Amino acid sequence: MKLSRRSFLGTSAALSAASIAGSFAGGAWAASDTIAIASLHDLSGPLDIYGVPSNLCMKVAVEEINGAGGLLGKKVELKVYDGQSDINKYPQYAQKAALNDRVVMVQGALSGAAREATRPVLRKYKIPFVYGSFYEGGLCEKNTFCVNTGGNQQVVPLLEWSFKNLGKKLYYIASDYNAPRNFGIWNHVMAKREGGQVLADDYYPLDVTDFTAAIAKIQAAKPDVVHSCLVGGPAMSFYRQWAAAGMLKRIPIISIVFAAGNEHEVLAPEETDGLIVAYNYFQELDTPKNKEFLAKVEAVAGKNHPYINGEVFGGYSGVMLWAEAVKRAGSFEREAVLAALESGIRWEGPAGVMTTDGPTHNTTQDVHIIKVENRVWSLIEKKEQIPPDTYGGKCNVFTNPNQTDFLMPQI
Repeated sequence: MKLSRRSFLGTSAALSAASIAGSFAGGAWAASDTIAIASLHDLSGPLDIYGVPSNLCMKVAVEEINGAGGLLGKKVELKVYDGQSDINKYPQYAQKAALNDRVVMVQGALSGAAREATRPVLRKYKIPFVYGSFYEGGLCEKNTFCVNTGGNQQVVPLLEWSFKNLGKKLYYIASDYNAPRNFGIWNHVMAKREGGQVLADDYYPLDVTDFTAAIAKIQAAKPDVVHSCLVGGPAMSFYRQWAAAGMLKRIPIISIVFAAGNEHEVLAPEETDGLIVAYNYFQELDTPKNKEFLAKVEAVAGKNHPYINGEVFGGYSGVMLWAEAVKRAGSFEREAVLAALESGIRWEGPAGVMTTDGPTHNTTQDVHIIKVENRVWSLIEKKEQIPPDTYGGKCNVFTNPNQTDFLMPQI
């Protein structure tokens, strides 16, 4: 049944719901043999290319935990919601997860808009929110833990390497919405820091498919490197047109979003070879733990499972870090689990060591600069244990426990 805005906001209903949620948080799960967490991802619609493998990663984590005996004597049950690439679904399903399914954690809402629609609901019902997508950074909220990379962990190492190895003149082309514009601020921060120059900040609507004029502008500017933050299916036209114009071998492209939707498997190698990106995880990582992880993915989804990239990997790492916090806390209670996460949970997984950071509610982790050739990624350079940005000490849930707004880097 679709919840109306009136029923969602009605005072008496809200008070009743809060009472139910509070009762459950107080230990109503104690008598059950299972404990529920929620996956809130887009399993249909335009964003399902991100949501389906993210949900798969959560499922792999839950099966691994249950295969090892569960948590605190209980099996973990994964409640799955399909956001349908519809922002309006997120607050509805977040409320349903809290009140009907009485989950003790929610993970997902990968896009910035979905995340911002979801956070207030989970904060209201005191359900911890694990955010598994890479993002611009600066989210410092008591009820949310970010387990993927922030801007300083992804853009900064990529641009450090780029300004050193490719040249100082950068051209930024990006989709026109909040996240790419916020990522764009990091270009200027890094150009100032590294003695580089941002020649242009060039933004395009998400539905643009003709980049002829954009490519002409880049050719005229003569940059040393192009930084692309173009997202979505239509944006793949840029890479096709760039290669068709003979530019792929002339000016290198770097990106922090390319391949998050596995574009390297859709586009032809001659349209993508040589592109350089930065992610905490990529499937070709040659480590024993990654081989074990991929075997578990195959056991759940078969050999033809979707490529697991750095964007969707958060579905796995988020559940595993939360589980480690539950073990340390000896409880599923919100306050106990958040306190455990804040104490610094160290977990060694397929992407290397990850450690939760108490003041920022973000995560210290490795980042890999990688290049694609013939649809296969290879390692260029590994940046080890990059801590989250504190934004000059402003990102600190201990000193600012009621903070919910984003912080942005200063140029």
